[in-house]
Amino acid sequence: MKQEKCHGYRYEQAVIGFGGTPTLWWMRFLKKGFYHCVIAIGAERQWILIDPLLHYTDTIVIDDGDVEKFLHKQGYQTLRVFLEEPLRHFRLRPYTCVETAKRFLGLDAPNVWTPYQLYLFLTKNRKIILDKEIKIC
Repeated sequence: MKQEKCHGYRYEQAVIGFGGTPTLWWMRFLKKGFYHCVIAIGAERQWILIDPLLHYTDTIVIDDGDVEKFLHKQGYQTLRVFLEEPLRHFRLRPYTCVETAKRFLGLDAPNVWTPYQLYLFLTKNRKIILDKEIKIC
């Protein structure tokens, strides 16, 4: 039996937070301030924050506040970006915070592996960034 595709509302924007602290020995090779990334999808004052960690993925519903302010208090830099159309093909890649963010954004960037590379990719492709100024805490 063929299942029908769910139809619902797809948000048009997301907020990506870059930051974190190195918790594993190999993270010391990443650029300082870009150890981890999180993604929040939503609009206005209702957001779903997706935090992909090594051993599980945490989700936080933020329905009473500004997600960027919330992330700044946690020590993250933020970028507000447009969501692209979902990908139509599948690439086998390791499950990382960057890969999770790319899949939520609908990006096919096979050479982007680290949070800093994702940050550079997003800032160089300004058509997907909503506000051109990067908010740094």
